[in-house]
Amino acid sequence: MKNILFTLSNDFEKFSRSEQKVARFMIDYPREVIQMNAEEISDRTQVSPATVVRLAKKICKSGLPGLKIQVASEIKVDDSLYTEVNPSDDLDVMKHKLEFRISHAIGQTNQILLKDDVKKATDVVEQADDIYVFGMGTSNLVAEDFQQKFIRIGKSVIQTLDTHLMAVGLARPNSVLIVVSDSGETKESCHITRVASSLNIPIIAITHARNSTIAKNSTVTLIYDDGGESGVLRTAATTSLLAQLYVVDLLYYAYLTEDFSNNKTRLVQSKTIIAENFGK
Repeated sequence: MKNILFTLSNDFEKFSRSEQKVARFMIDYPREVIQMNAEEISDRTQVSPATVVRLAKKICKSGLPGLKIQVASEIKVDDSLYTEVNPSDDLDVMKHKLEFRISHAIGQTNQILLKDDVKKATDVVEQADDIYVFGMGTSNLVAEDFQQKFIRIGKSVIQTLDTHLMAVGLARPNSVLIVVSDSGETKESCHITRVASSLNIPIIAITHARNSTIAKNSTVTLIYDDGGESGVLRTAATTSLLAQLYVVDLLYYAYLTEDFSNNKTRLVQSKTIIAENFGK
């Protein structure tokens, strides 16, 4: 479930100026908000009641009533959990922060990742003879994870940081490109996406940014929530990395179930080959 106060804080810069006044009031005075209606909040923030209602619907599907119910359950939570890192944090605080942010990111990903998009992606992967998967930086770890999963069930997966080699490989018929990029604007990822597009190769984008260059040029886009790491301070890709890996896991399991009997046989064969040749 979406955390209202965390979302208000995380998405603050995305709101209009008048909506920011309402958001700031809700963040600073959550206990008062749950006792107020739209008109009372508008009086305190000097904006129109329509602005209050509009912001509430942006954050909560059931509008202001639902928002207040959820905020009431959240005000017991230490608001320090909404910040990524603080020099005074001890290990227990860090553990709670990570648990909170990871749970939020996965929960939000479940809300925004569309079932139809996952189905389209599995169909594209199924029809491809060769799968080329690319990601820079931390996203490369996700590309590697995709490769090791799908190779084990018999798919031909090529994962490399050599964009020239990948561009040449994409010229093969019946290929597909999977690009992993949190921002959707990484230079190398954009370049390889343009190559695939010029060759009429299907593109699956795994990204946080729905309106990014990579997303706009993809055949299907798998969107995830990054847990607030797109903010000003991004110490490392933590929750975003886990959200990316989660999307790959969902795609993998969705693919497995499409032909479960044969895929299960391939997994058993893979495990047997490893055990017989390299030990358990």
